[in-house]
Amino acid sequence: MNREQLAAEAVQAGRNSKHNLKLIRKYPDRMLPGKTEDGMEYLNRMIRFAEEEKKNARRAGRTLGLRSRLMSLLSSILADSPKERKEGTV
Repeated sequence: MNREQLAAEAVQAGRNSKHNLKLIRKYPDRMLPGKTEDGMEYLNRMIRFAEEEKKNARRAGRTLGLRSRLMSLLSSILADSPKERKEGTV
């Protein structure tokens, strides 16, 4: 498994952890007795890990910003556009 796949899985695990943490806070009685604190600590670690992975991806240049994406799209559209017509031709 390459680095990008691992990073994507870490981000997905972070999203899932946020959801699960909300559920634990809303329904603490559904956890095993004595395991609530451990479960919440684990989920918070997963969330922090996912956030760090997002930061690392940005530093390494693996993610493009919106401006970069738009510029790339615009340049590809302009490169594929037909040549300008000469004056006087139809």
